[in-house]
Amino acid sequence: MRSALFFLLYIHTLAAQAAEGTVWVFTADRLPPLQHVDQADRLFVLDHADNALRRLSFPHPGSEAAARDKALLIIQSPRGQAAIARMRQSAEATTVAWMHGIEKLPAILVDEQYVVYGVFDVAAAVDQIARYRDAR
Repeated sequence: MRSALFFLLYIHTLAAQAAEGTVWVFTADRLPPLQHVDQADRLFVLDHADNALRRLSFPHPGSEAAARDKALLIIQSPRGQAAIARMRQSAEATTVAWMHGIEKLPAILVDEQYVVYGVFDVAAAVDQIARYRDAR
C-alpha cells in the first residue's frame, strides 16, 4: 500500500514537472526505431515489462525449495535487478500514457496538450505541432 501511494505521488509529480516545450515520446520495442529521439525530454517504452519477465523466467528445477533458491539468485543478480528496473519503467510508462490518453503508438506528446500518432520522426512530429499552433 505504501509503495503504491509513493508510486502515485511520483507519477503526479512527474506530470506536474512537464513544462512548456516538453516533448515526451511513447513507443514500444516491437515498433521500428524512431528518428531524432534525442529531441525528446522523456522516452517511455511501454512493453519493457513483457521483455523483462521473459528474462527472469527459468524452467522449474523440480522442487519448491530449489525454485525459490533459483528465483532469489536470479532477482538478486545484476541481470535480475536490471529486469526489475525495466518493469518499473514500463509501469511508469503505462501509467503516464494512460494519464494523458495515449491511444496508439508511437505517440509524440508536446506540452501535455498536443499529440501526434504514427510518426516515427520526433522532429517531424514537433514541426507538425508547431505548424498547427501557428495556424490557430
